[in-house]
Amino acid sequence: MKLEEAKKTRIIKNALLSLLLYALPLVLMFVTFYFTGQRPWEKKKHKAAQSTEKTKSENP
Repeated sequence: MKLEEAKKTRIIKNALLSLLLYALPLVLMFVTFYFTGQRPWEKKKHKAAQSTEKTKSENP
């Protein structure tokens, strides 16, 4: 069964729109990190290292 050209175009257009809507929040998040200088993944590592050091100092 062969697709009509109009249906094929509509399917492609909808697929690209879906990909854009999926990727948009991720792109905006990284753009925000770039302009604000925030690095939440580094803070998490830093907090984990602090809690490990705190636990070590409490237990002799």
